Amino acid sequence: MVAAEQVRVPVEFAAWRRFALDDALLLFDRDTGWNALCDGPETMGLRQLAPRALQFAITNVCNLACTFCSRDTTDASEWTVDSAFAFLRDLAAAGVLEVAFGGGEPFAFRGYDELVRRLRAETPLAVHATTNGRLLDDRRLAAVRGQHGQLRLSLYDDVDWRQQVRRLAASGERFGVNLLLTPQRLQRMELLVCELVALGCGDVLLLRYKGHDASLHVDAAAAADLGPRVASLARALRGRASIKLDVCFGEWLAAAPRLFARADCGAGRDFVVVTSDRRLSPCSFHEAKLPIACADDVLRLWQQQRAALAAPARIVGCARLPDHGLPAGAR
Repeated sequence: MVAAEQVRVPVEFAAWRRFALDDALLLFDRDTGWNALCDGPETMGLRQLAPRALQFAITNVCNLACTFCSRDTTDASEWTVDSAFAFLRDLAAAGVLEVAFGGGEPFAFRGYDELVRRLRAETPLAVHATTNGRLLDDRRLAAVRGQHGQLRLSLYDDVDWRQQVRRLAASGERFGVNLLLTPQRLQRMELLVCELVALGCGDVLLLRYKGHDASLHVDAAAAADLGPRVASLARALRGRASIKLDVCFGEWLAAAPRLFARADCGAGRDFVVVTSDRRLSPCSFHEAKLPIACADDVLRLWQQQRAALAAPARIVGCARLPDHGLPAGAR
């Protein structure tokens, strides 16, 4: 078997981390978040040996109670700074490139600032976090300045998100905004994105709702119209901001550029989720939850439970379900 370290790469990428894919090599720079995909005769025989990224629900505690949240509010919060650090250090040694903290609200985790500083200093991991922003103030941002690859702010209509976007922009941190596209928001998508950019946001991720509230689902017809709208918006904002799309849109937005030339979302293979009560899942919305105790358990289950981890989530909106699980009238 070919080893990733044996593949010659351009000198410009020599310092980037190497991640073996099947018959390809991914190069990753944690400081910028940039990826370079290399494939050709030199990479034939490479095999992926670990998930590329980990979504880590470090705590189940949250200061909001959103109806669309994926977390089970009955789950325990079992991680400490030391146990989480050791777990992630070992996964980084196995090749994992990135960890994205969520929850719950990661900034509600006791010792979070210490944890991200240790990970930045002692591992090669790129560390990201998704936050509702309510616990962020100038003091807290100063405590973690320079430790994250990116902070992602989830936008809620009942939270003063404009103030938080301004604060993040002024802090100098690399950040982005997660924008849940409901039918109501879809009508004013361009206006919302342009306002975010005007406030200093250079990265907007458009998310799709997953759940059983039919009023929050974007249907196939709306998605067909969304693709050209997003492409037009991206062209208009080129050089000022990037527009990204949730993998859960699946083949509905197949014309959008992708790092990997496949329609599948990659849950359970490219990325996995670790929950606050020490379970492994393909994604935040999946019912499969496999008990784990250490990093070796994650790697073993990732190898041995491919079928379970590649199965669709039994929730409306999963792109792996036929017609995304939508009833006939909503497709």
